[in-house]
Amino acid sequence: MTINKMTLTGQGLPYAQNQEVTMSSLEMVAYINSDRQSKAEADELEFPCKQYPRLQHKHFLAKVPKVLGLEHSAKFLAQYIDSTGRSLPSYQFFKREACLMAMSYSYELQAAIYDYMEELDRQRGGYLSHTISELQQIVTTARKHSDEDSSDAGRRLRKRQDDLPLLNKAEYLVESLGQLKLSFGKESGDDK
Repeated sequence: MTINKMTLTGQGLPYAQNQEVTMSSLEMVAYINSDRQSKAEADELEFPCKQYPRLQHKHFLAKVPKVLGLEHSAKFLAQYIDSTGRSLPSYQFFKREACLMAMSYSYELQAAIYDYMEELDRQRGGYLSHTISELQQIVTTARKHSDEDSSDAGRRLRKRQDDLPLLNKAEYLVESLGQLKLSFGKESGDDK
């Protein structure tokens, strides 16, 4: 599934350690439209089209009480300020509710939303507790110790030969992690 741009980096997320991550109805609509657009392009169709229509936020809002129930959906009501300064309704979903809403469109979308919310949870919860620079320092220190150990020759040379592939892989993974961009539907403030 191809997804348009909202870059997430694993650092500086606006969630407190004890606060559950959420996803807004605006983000979900942007994501759904991004997914539909990529599918239309893959089928060499214009977007929007009959097969892949553009989802309007107001239609998404109308679907929420049908999927989550009137009483339960009311717990997630929120507001946002549009580009003209108007305060308009939206929803702010926890992972469960975001997944239920996504599942009402497709299982593929539900899986992508679940993965996105899990990644936010990991980042918030400290699963990525080391910054990229800290990881680079750890790998650099390991390489330095391996280099020093190899100077004792003989038995340590064999250990050095075992260490090198692991160190090379660790350096590659840390470098890749530093360049990792997770993309997600771009949040939009219009009602379309």
